[in-house]
Amino acid sequence: MRRLAAALLVLTAFASLAGCAQDFDRGPDGQVTDKVKDGKKFYLVVNPAKGGNEKKFRVSKYDYHDCNRGSKYPKCVDD
Repeated sequence: MRRLAAALLVLTAFASLAGCAQDFDRGPDGQVTDKVKDGKKFYLVVNPAKGGNEKKFRVSKYDYHDCNRGSKYPKCVDD
């Protein structure tokens, strides 16, 4: 009985962690011009390669740390 309870507890923990992944819309291809951190929200500002205005969009903290100013987005995320 204890093994069954332990197994159910482990399965519940894995199931709850599976829903924690952040999934944000991908921004435009271009050069990262700025990085903005607002509390626990992370943003990149990209100058699009095809011209147009800079675009600010939300990213995961991992993408935020992987992309430096001047790097190419989304290549900085994929590397």
